[in-house]
Amino acid sequence: MSKNRLNMLIAVLAMVVVAAAGFFLGVQPQLAQAASNRAQQTTVEATNSTTAKELARLRERAKSLPEMQSELTGLEASVPSSASMSRFYSEIDGIASTSGVTVSAITTSDAIAYAPPASTTTDTATDAASPAATASPEPTASATASAAPTAPDVTTNPAITGSNFSVIPVSVSVDGSFEQALSFASGTRDGARLFLIDSISSSTSDGSADAAAASKTTWTFAGYVYVLRAPSDTPAKG
Repeated sequence: MSKNRLNMLIAVLAMVVVAAAGFFLGVQPQLAQAASNRAQQTTVEATNSTTAKELARLRERAKSLPEMQSELTGLEASVPSSASMSRFYSEIDGIASTSGVTVSAITTSDAIAYAPPASTTTDTATDAASPAATASPEPTASATASAAPTAPDVTTNPAITGSNFSVIPVSVSVDGSFEQALSFASGTRDGARLFLIDSISSSTSDGSADAAAASKTTWTFAGYVYVLRAPSDTPAKG
């Protein structure tokens, strides 16, 4: 091999080495960086799209914020975070004045910690499996008709417990006619404070049932008001 050919071969090999070195040291890192940039761009675009959707949702929800705040105010008045019995008494006086009755007595008891009701599913299943609950071989129509209805399942909210929810027994006695007492009961139902009436009794001063005495009937409404405390609140007192 002549010297010129050898020099040419060496030059070609050198050019190949330089080209390869240039690719791996210069071009290949740039290609890797470009691929990484494209991946980051895709991630950023996806994040921006998700953020834009969330902002649009929040802007839509913000339109109903005044309505939700108004609803919250009503709920807090219905079941306040403290007993606030003086405010409840004032509300009762206003309802009595509107309905035409006279409040003769208001009695409240100490607040009672809420106790979730126990489920009756197990008891019902046990009763159904017991010999006493087994149907006779030839049940009659009357026996079938008198069968006890199945109680619905008890549903409770785990966020409502005895540590934050209290029940205050209340008894309100008013003097007035039947129509006036009915109007008073309706007013308590529509009042700002939730007053759940579970019993109503009546009495007259002379025990007479004539019309004159009926206008002086005393009606007693017994029930409960409720307190739902925030985590930072102190226990409510009756």
